[in-house]
Amino acid sequence: MTAALLLARHFIIYSVNLSLTPVEFAYDMIEAELQRRGVNP
Repeated sequence: MTAALLLARHFIIYSVNLSLTPVEFAYDMIEAELQRRGVNP
């Protein structure tokens, strides 16, 4: 039972990280563009 719970926890963490990767990438691109234009966020 404990092994199944650990596996489920690992899968949930992995899927959340995978789903947030594009959001993080877009945020970094926007932040870099703001810095390039001289805007302080």
